[in-house]
Amino acid sequence: MITALAQRIRMQCSRELRVFRDQVSALVWQDIGTGGLEGAATAMASRPSLASPGVTVDIVGFTEWQPADGTASVGVTVALRPGAGRSLAGVHWEEAHAWACAVADGPWTLAEFIGSEEAPGGVVFHYLLKDPVTFYPLDELQGAL
Repeated sequence: MITALAQRIRMQCSRELRVFRDQVSALVWQDIGTGGLEGAATAMASRPSLASPGVTVDIVGFTEWQPADGTASVGVTVALRPGAGRSLAGVHWEEAHAWACAVADGPWTLAEFIGSEEAPGGVVFHYLLKDPVTFYPLDELQGAL
């Protein structure tokens, strides 16, 4: 279901996704860590769920300074919020994973699920966006040859 729903999101929301990905990518070029900022965020406009009637989807992209290794991580948070009178039962929570996958499709290779939590009015899912290329120190590569 997640793969099919992610494909549906990509088809129906391609323009919104492209703009959002560009906004999240731009966050990486901010002076996170070095310029005094500890993080930055951007959000997509709230939208109705594609899988659960009466549910709203909120998506926030962010960067956060990682002082231990001197880099900024890039992530996305997806909140599914049932409307008034709608219970949490019957909500297709997989839609959060599908949205994260759809966002990652582009400048990143995948969205790694790192956790979820119940929040007032719904459930929030957290993901790290992973870069398509892993860089290795030259001496590690030479040792492997």
